[in-house]
Amino acid sequence: MTTACTRHLIRSDLKRTCCRNIVGYARRWKNNRIDEQRMKYMGPDKPAAEWILLNRGRVKMSNSNKWISSFWDLPQDNFSTDFKLTHIDASNTEVTSTGFRYIKNIPYIQSAVFSNCKYVYDDALQHLHGSADSGSLKVLNLSKTRISVLGIEQLAELKSLKHLDISDCVGMLDPHLDPNNSGLLAFLKAELPKCTIVLQSGKVLQDKI
Repeated sequence: MTTACTRHLIRSDLKRTCCRNIVGYARRWKNNRIDEQRMKYMGPDKPAAEWILLNRGRVKMSNSNKWISSFWDLPQDNFSTDFKLTHIDASNTEVTSTGFRYIKNIPYIQSAVFSNCKYVYDDALQHLHGSADSGSLKVLNLSKTRISVLGIEQLAELKSLKHLDISDCVGMLDPHLDPNNSGLLAFLKAELPKCTIVLQSGKVLQDKI
């Protein structure tokens, strides 16, 4: 009897876990899918802001120093020239690498924080060039994401950065790698000499020049 009850409980737990996984996957797909028509119709800024808010993050725009965390606080004019996305805080949200396509053509982003976003992988980094190439992107936080050493090498191309936090990235927690990441630090020092780099949580390994 005990064995039968145990098997029943295990099957019930597995079913609940499976259901949660399916619901979570569906939610992430919905909240990070790319609406190309909307971006073409409205431009990149407002759809990108909506993407962050949909995932329960917050944003700032160029004409205000106030954080926006609700759809209702976004400008109602879809074509407002005042709406330029400048700051993103998506910490602890379910943004995915796919959703980064929303920000690839935005040249005004000054700060982007994606700390503890466990669905952000190396393929997200290619979409950061829009703001970096324009010289706007100064602060980038990718701590506790799935970024790996190979992905981090792409960050060396973001020459506008003044502060880069890539601490505690899951893809770097490899026992076969240098535990102090001295080789990676040397590489980033050479490529981003004016950037403050954080490779270990709470420890700045390179001060801004």
